[in-house]
Amino acid sequence: MTCQGASSVAHILHVTRLWRAGDEGQGIRVGVISGGAKNFRVLARNRILPNDVVRFGQGRGRGDEGDWMLQVVHDIAPRAQLAFCPGGAPRQTVACAKRLIDCFHAAIVVDDINPQPVFFVPTAKARGYARLLQRHLQVLFFTGAGNNGGGYCQGTWRPQAVCMGARRLDAQTFGASGRPYDRLWVSPGAQAVVLLGTDGSAAHPGGCSSTGGPTRLIVTDRAGRMLAETLSECPLMHVRLRNNGARVAHWRVYVLRRHRSWLGGAMKLVASRTGLGVSPLWLSDHTQGWAGSSATSPGLMAVAAVDPGSGDHGRYLPEAYANGGPQCWHLGGATAGRPSGIARGCIRQPVFAAPDRTQVAMPAGNARGYRDKPFTGDSAASPAAAGAAALLLAKRVAPQEIESLLEHTARPQGAVVGWTSPRERTPRTVFVLRERVMNRGADQPLFIAACGGDEAAARRLRRHARAGDPIAQSLLGTLCNRGWGLAPDPRAAHA
Repeated sequence: MTCQGASSVAHILHVTRLWRAGDEGQGIRVGVISGGAKNFRVLARNRILPNDVVRFGQGRGRGDEGDWMLQVVHDIAPRAQLAFCPGGAPRQTVACAKRLIDCFHAAIVVDDINPQPVFFVPTAKARGYARLLQRHLQVLFFTGAGNNGGGYCQGTWRPQAVCMGARRLDAQTFGASGRPYDRLWVSPGAQAVVLLGTDGSAAHPGGCSSTGGPTRLIVTDRAGRMLAETLSECPLMHVRLRNNGARVAHWRVYVLRRHRSWLGGAMKLVASRTGLGVSPLWLSDHTQGWAGSSATSPGLMAVAAVDPGSGDHGRYLPEAYANGGPQCWHLGGATAGRPSGIARGCIRQPVFAAPDRTQVAMPAGNARGYRDKPFTGDSAASPAAAGAAALLLAKRVAPQEIESLLEHTARPQGAVVGWTSPRERTPRTVFVLRERVMNRGADQPLFIAACGGDEAAARRLRRHARAGDPIAQSLLGTLCNRGWGLAPDPRAAHA
């Protein structure tokens, strides 16, 4: 057991009282789905993971995150029986969940497989999980809520003429600004990916059908000089590019089509930073909701991440990249330029937030041996919640009571009417934090503006941080650490 990480997370989740009562997950089977567990043999040989983990493949060449998730569950529920299955594409992930239930008899299934971004609702994974939830009412399903906390625009086709060189084209107008492009800010040295998709892809989960004409995705600088371009009959595409300058780059993103070829539906534009993990890049026109979660099935418990080191009187700050929810969509149709019916909706997710940053054994920097490092993101938070649920099942709490029990014993993170206080005297209490009641207050708009290169907003956020505001300090540290709108500065981030 990696005691340093376990003690921090276990203290926040209040699971030590269950350990003292002898409840350590004995008799409970937990199935983990992630990209890969290629170093399991080394970890088992060093007694970091138990030897009896059941593996339905190890996901060769797809990383070691499954090993880390297994460690988090094992740290919290050390006597639970564990299994691993390598997921990936939605159908493969659903097949893994089914195999863990049918062959391993899992009482809990936890995964961190989320498409980036979500182009339609419900996703293929959510539809598959919904079928499993209907057939296996006693099984608990946890999933990561997604680490892409924002940065997308979604809407129906609303064209506006734009001139590019000698060509006159129709460009998609997102948001309410009326511009034939969306704006994007990228910090120096950052790599970025701009993605485009449509809700029409839901009818073709195995691929994509033509929409009757080519779609062109273009990124230019402010002067209109072309930086990247891609063309496809199937409007599921992306371009990758990098800001090699010394200052924040202001880019323009165009979606170009022949107007009459559009068959209806909604388009979604998403921008993410790559290279240091997936994180959002803010677009100038964006709707409410989030881009990176597939937890759109009732009963599938999405878990977001909070920083366990940020606690102040039981309040914890969400990780800056964490999906805060709710998951909303705005799907409509248009024929010959005339809008038809518009469907809107939101699903309350993530359901909970739990601490990440558990210390797990990761490969050392010299590729020899292992050392303890913090495991961050919802990939660490979701197995922490699954481990807590395993302890409750071992205490003979009914599966149907777990979600309600976690909800009603959660520590509220803000003054939100209707949220219950912790019930300290309940013997089965386990604390899992609810992300929805996190309150970043007045500092959040400054954070968003600073991400977009607004120097005045960054200065105001810095003043709030120097005055001792812990939320401003956390947000400013994130900007400096990740280079969002500011030049990356690890020393300033640490301070």
